[in-house]
Amino acid sequence: MSSEELDRLFEDLEHPNPYIQTQAFTAMGERWKEEAIPRLVALLSQPNVGLRRASVRALGAFGASAMQPIADCFQAAEDATVRASCVKAYAQLASNYPGLPFSNSAMAVLRDGLRDESPVVAVASVMALGQVGKQAVALLLEVSRGDNPAQGVAAINALAEINDPKVEEGFNALLNEETLDCYVKETLSSAVMRLKDLQRIRRPDCSAD
Repeated sequence: MSSEELDRLFEDLEHPNPYIQTQAFTAMGERWKEEAIPRLVALLSQPNVGLRRASVRALGAFGASAMQPIADCFQAAEDATVRASCVKAYAQLASNYPGLPFSNSAMAVLRDGLRDESPVVAVASVMALGQVGKQAVALLLEVSRGDNPAQGVAAINALAEINDPKVEEGFNALLNEETLDCYVKETLSSAVMRLKDLQRIRRPDCSAD
């Protein structure tokens, strides 16, 4: 495969049809992963929203290979849109590769994102942590009891979808915290009920023969 063919794949990435975009970055991942990742990361600062979103999807399909380049991009970015795109790429990556361990640098990005001056980056970081799953439970519980109610609510909702005994333990501890924001506590009460419903669905029916 020549470099001209890789260039054509990047042209396809600009196509408005998501299927053609997917075909393009799938081919990149199969044959040109090392060459494609830096170019995809560079596109996260692209003013073309469609192309930027396609790049986020592409990086999310590249697995562990994309983890450090995304972290480097986030740390170097002065623009909040670029930082948000990095975080969204991590969310895509976690969604595409359930159970993939996130590196220390990747988790540091998401922790830093929680404190970002941009609300978009901060909320996107909570959503990404929800996709990371079990590895992020402790951090999401920390966010839940923080001083940002919007983040706390998002963290509670993300935790309710994670199948881990530590979530229920954390929720029970939060219910006993008197200083918890009332809006967060209201969301927590709903999440506890939702978690119990999910547990019933996940648990085999013991009454069955």
